[in-house]
Amino acid sequence: MKKYNSNIKNDHIGQLIRKRRLTLGWSASTLGQNTGLSQQQISRYERGTQNFTIYRLCIFANVLQCDLNYFLEQRGQESDLQKEISFKLSP
Repeated sequence: MKKYNSNIKNDHIGQLIRKRRLTLGWSASTLGQNTGLSQQQISRYERGTQNFTIYRLCIFANVLQCDLNYFLEQRGQESDLQKEISFKLSP
């Protein structure tokens, strides 16, 4: 099984969350209120120091009004993470 550095993926997803939050004109506090998380938790997610679950990514996608793939796609190619999630969610 291929090993990968999950922190890189967390960093990437965190940057996308921050970018989308700023696009909407929201503070970290506002995003926290809308997701039920504290401002400190939002900061940890955005910095990539907090691991993401599929459940949490779905909440972020819903609250930030974007598709889940927004966080999973990398340069138009399906990422390893996206493949893994698709595999786990398939019947």
